[in-house]
Amino acid sequence: MSDQPRDEDVLVIPDAWRDALLPRRGGRTPVPETAPDGAEAERIRHALEVARPDVETVLAYGTTDRRLALAAEGYLRGEPDALGAAVVAVAETRIRTGAPYATDPAWVDFLAAEHGLAFAARAFAEFDGIQAPWHDSVADWPWAVLHDGWSTRRAHWTLNEPGRRMRALLAAAGDDEYAAAVEGLARHRGPRLQRLVVSFLVPTRQDWVDECCDEPEPRDYWASDEPLLLWCALGDEARLERLGPLARVEYGTRLRPVVATLVGELGAAAAPALAAALHDETWYHDPAEAAGRRRALLEGLGAIPTDEAFRLVIEALGRPQVLVAAAEMCERFPARALRVLPEFGGGTSERARLAAGLLNACARARPELLERAGSETRAAVEAVLEGMVAEAPAAEVPKALLKAAGTATPVWAPPGALPQVLLKGRERALPLAATGHLIGALTRATPRRKPNAAVRDALDALDPRSLFEFGWALLGLWRAAGEPDRAGWALAQLGWTGGDEAVRRLGAMARSWTGQEGIRLPLDGLDVLAGSGGDVGLIQLHLVAAKAKPKRLKKKAAKLLAAAAEARGLTPDQLGDRLVPDLGLDAEGGMALDYGPRRFTVGFDEQLRPYVVDGSGKPRKTLPKPGAKDDPELAPAAYAAFTGLKKDVRAAAPEQIRRLERAMCEQRRWETGDFRALFVEHPLLWHIVRRLVWLHEDDAAGEGGKVTAFRVAEDRTLADAADETLAPPAAGGVRIAHPLHLGEAVKAWGDVFADYEIVQPFAQLGRPVYALTEEERGASVLERVKDVTVPTGRLLGLERDGWARDTAEDGGVQHALVRELPGGTVRIHVNPGFPVWSPADWKEQTIGAVSVRGGRAPAAPHRFDALDDVTASELLLTLSTLTEGSVQ
Repeated sequence: MSDQPRDEDVLVIPDAWRDALLPRRGGRTPVPETAPDGAEAERIRHALEVARPDVETVLAYGTTDRRLALAAEGYLRGEPDALGAAVVAVAETRIRTGAPYATDPAWVDFLAAEHGLAFAARAFAEFDGIQAPWHDSVADWPWAVLHDGWSTRRAHWTLNEPGRRMRALLAAAGDDEYAAAVEGLARHRGPRLQRLVVSFLVPTRQDWVDECCDEPEPRDYWASDEPLLLWCALGDEARLERLGPLARVEYGTRLRPVVATLVGELGAAAAPALAAALHDETWYHDPAEAAGRRRALLEGLGAIPTDEAFRLVIEALGRPQVLVAAAEMCERFPARALRVLPEFGGGTSERARLAAGLLNACARARPELLERAGSETRAAVEAVLEGMVAEAPAAEVPKALLKAAGTATPVWAPPGALPQVLLKGRERALPLAATGHLIGALTRATPRRKPNAAVRDALDALDPRSLFEFGWALLGLWRAAGEPDRAGWALAQLGWTGGDEAVRRLGAMARSWTGQEGIRLPLDGLDVLAGSGGDVGLIQLHLVAAKAKPKRLKKKAAKLLAAAAEARGLTPDQLGDRLVPDLGLDAEGGMALDYGPRRFTVGFDEQLRPYVVDGSGKPRKTLPKPGAKDDPELAPAAYAAFTGLKKDVRAAAPEQIRRLERAMCEQRRWETGDFRALFVEHPLLWHIVRRLVWLHEDDAAGEGGKVTAFRVAEDRTLADAADETLAPPAAGGVRIAHPLHLGEAVKAWGDVFADYEIVQPFAQLGRPVYALTEEERGASVLERVKDVTVPTGRLLGLERDGWARDTAEDGGVQHALVRELPGGTVRIHVNPGFPVWSPADWKEQTIGAVSVRGGRAPAAPHRFDALDDVTASELLLTLSTLTEGSVQ
């Protein structure tokens, strides 16, 4: 597009529309001289000779509509039958192409050259009333050609290239020839769709158009092609108002010529209807169709040279693809942009942010227009842009950003529409051109690729916080534009610009994703997490694997974690132990918050909820906001640190507590050195560790070696149930004690914890224990909860504890929950089951048998005595909790 401003009050048809604009006799756009193409006519003449035997075979079928067959047979014998010509054209095209809705504009040229324009128009008016079957060959057709095309209310020939060609020939015809065609078409205005086809071909007959506008809309009118045909025939604003807003147009790929014609003929009057259609996507389930529809509507609005059309586009900012259209309108109408955008640039909404960015880009790109603008416009622009940091001189700009080194900038990411990138020290900002070069460099990013040395040096010279905000906003623009670049660099660049904060946000985005729509974005985001190379990225993958709802996300995160663990020579569980964040806590597991004249200390309760203690030792429910007497720099920083800590703990704490409870149930063991390094000395986990009873097993434990129960005291020493200090073990293993391990000592440990007012993070000492009966131990099926009905949500909640839905059976329903346990695979059978498409559709489930498969040896029978006592107790606890309060 030209750098020179265009006349902003004149409709300029974009070059891309030249081939889409439907010609109109006597319309606002000139009609070029057009005549039938002899070469195309000759092509059809030859094709008809080749296909004639097959056409005659089709016409001879007993299932072929006899009226159509007789007309076509007469045409093949040389009779001037317009309906017969249409039948032959549709049949030949279908036979030649093998496509059920195939069309060929060359038939228009053939009929016009062979029989004259009036005959061609009459034949064309019959095309969409003829339907051919779907099968691939003539021999397979169960019926031939049916006259039910009008009832389908689809106009494949008219709304594609043949219709454009027929309309062009009619628009360019001489007066006498055109009059003859119109007279002939009057005899082909039968069913409603055919009347609309005729109005499409000769829109000069506005009385015919009025008849169509005045007819009541039939059922599912907006799901047919009828509105598109009527749009193309409208001649003035009055008929536009009678027709109403363009809504629910199903075929976005065929909308472009309609919109182009509408705007070309009606101009500004078309804007409200196009905007109404832009906001209505009720019937759009196919993303490709929705994108095509939005693109056509935005192209139409973007060509209209009025403030109203400009406002209508800006009002839609934030919806897919609108940002690109808005940026193009700003380039096409820069003076209008400076005048209108300030109306939308205030506030904190996404639309306000995007509008302010567009205004910034426009003002910086065309300063001469701002200087010539009125005082009110200048004041409004300056108000929106207030607070911009001065640009750095060229001498301070990193060398790699002084010239374009990657792809000069995508249309959806104008540099001025993004937050300023500041140099270190935050006193100067990158110039607009350098920001564009930075975007170009970022287009090379992939999840696994690191920036080259020059780009790395440039990134190191920038302020990290502003670089993160820039990178995150760049991702936002990409999404707002409808994700036009499928290479995904707009997401991958966060690995270069975003640092740990971007990694945390990507992890949070993946964890909060609820369904399959748009899931490619969080899936690709997991690659960015894995490619970040740091523990923060792996921590986020661990949280996604544990908490994400879509299975595709959980599985991919687990796969990436397993690969990372293998690369480090660890198991996934061992890697998880090493990925617990310390959240910036000190060695004592706390955090000092300095307000200057006031100081506070952060502690944690048994659920890892942070609390605050003031300087006098008095606990507070929350940290107070900085006051007038507090240090203006220290206090806000401390308050922000505590706010961030609460957010990080909310994400990490529940999973860590569940992880340790699961480790107790699964009797996981750590080497003594790992126990001290990963738990006792960990500043966050320490708050859980000291609230549990642990077991130390020496290396001979499996052969009668010593097992010692202990707790970790407040000073990190070890103590037994008599509160006697124990020497730290030098070897052996440590595990979390299950009540079955402690036996009668459970009461003594309970007294110790009560004396010290230690509240446990999960049920350990007070945990219910269960045992299988002798009969159950020898069985493969457990029936103690059989026929109990429970809420479906309660059953699905078991997935958080390692259970999974079984393979779907016929009808796509899963009839069991499955878990691999030491000693066998256990299934909880349920009825009616979980539909894979919506597992919670049925509100209640009746439990059937609980079965086990597997045993101590390959040849062993499937029996519950293959489970050890702890595993059996935990299974029975799960079943008891599951059925609590339910009636059998």
